[in-house]
Amino acid sequence: MKNKLPLMRVCAIVTAAFWLGGCTSSPSARFYTLNPLGHQEANQPSPAGKPVSVGIAPVQIPDYLDRPQIVTRDGRNELKLAEFDRWAGSLSDNITAVLAENLAQLLGTDRIFVYPRLQAEKAEFSVMTRVLRLDCKPGEQVFLKVQWTLLSGPERKDVATQVASFTERLNDNRYETIAAAVSRTLEQLSREIARTISDRLKGAASSAVLQGSP
Repeated sequence: MKNKLPLMRVCAIVTAAFWLGGCTSSPSARFYTLNPLGHQEANQPSPAGKPVSVGIAPVQIPDYLDRPQIVTRDGRNELKLAEFDRWAGSLSDNITAVLAENLAQLLGTDRIFVYPRLQAEKAEFSVMTRVLRLDCKPGEQVFLKVQWTLLSGPERKDVATQVASFTERLNDNRYETIAAAVSRTLEQLSREIARTISDRLKGAASSAVLQGSP
């Protein structure tokens, strides 16, 4: 019996330590969202003289990005999933919403519709976007590569299809910094799309003036 007592005490201590360890709180998850342009951005009047209507198709993203965890790249082929740093909702939906709000501000219109709303089918322009790459390298850079297509009118005529790349430097390893940098790459993309729409509207307005000239 004397030999068993110390062993029983050791077992009791180990069991207590196990339960106490299980009761300790685990790290809390942190959630991040992408942000549109600041409201100080000056809205540009539509070259056509009336608010342009634009339909935005849901942005397609690669499967490896379609998850709650923020995905970063370590080296050329290795990806890392942040266990406690996550997107607040669907990344695809967040990108689509930011793109829509950015275009509304840049084009000076409130007639921005996200599919599958009925109004999007009647929009003057439609935008389709597919993310080809979104490489986030903490402390280095965010690299966004997308293919976007601009369609015109109810017949959805292809006006422009572009593959574009955007880069933002990262000064630290924080996920907050990464989310802000991704937002800035979307701002660059939004400006490119808005510029193409504005040029198209200016061309149509000039043609209308010429046709109306005696």
